[in-house]
Amino acid sequence: MHCNGLDGDLLALLAESHGLNARVFSLLRLQLLQGLASLGPDGATYRELKAALEVSDGALYANLLALIAMGYLESETVSVENKELESYRITTAGSQEWERVRDWLCRFCECGGDRHAEP
Repeated sequence: MHCNGLDGDLLALLAESHGLNARVFSLLRLQLLQGLASLGPDGATYRELKAALEVSDGALYANLLALIAMGYLESETVSVENKELESYRITTAGSQEWERVRDWLCRFCECGGDRHAEP
């Protein structure tokens, strides 16, 4: 995609953004979707997510609940070393939304990179 100023490509890209779920657009939610999408069906435990993302319990828990409410994640209790842990994995809907958001963000960044290009 080539975007010079406010040409048709950029306007189309901006119009396309209305079809995305705006509630996904927080850094932590994008990180959760990306991370869990890359892990596949095994997902990750709460403890693993917290360690990898280095966020507070409150922020992580609230964002996990929000993504579950949207239908993008699901959770289950698993037993690891005789301990009950909560594990999270991305749903089909979550994978589809992540792909749409990721593709849109890549095209958006590509357009933003053109504004410094010489004519």
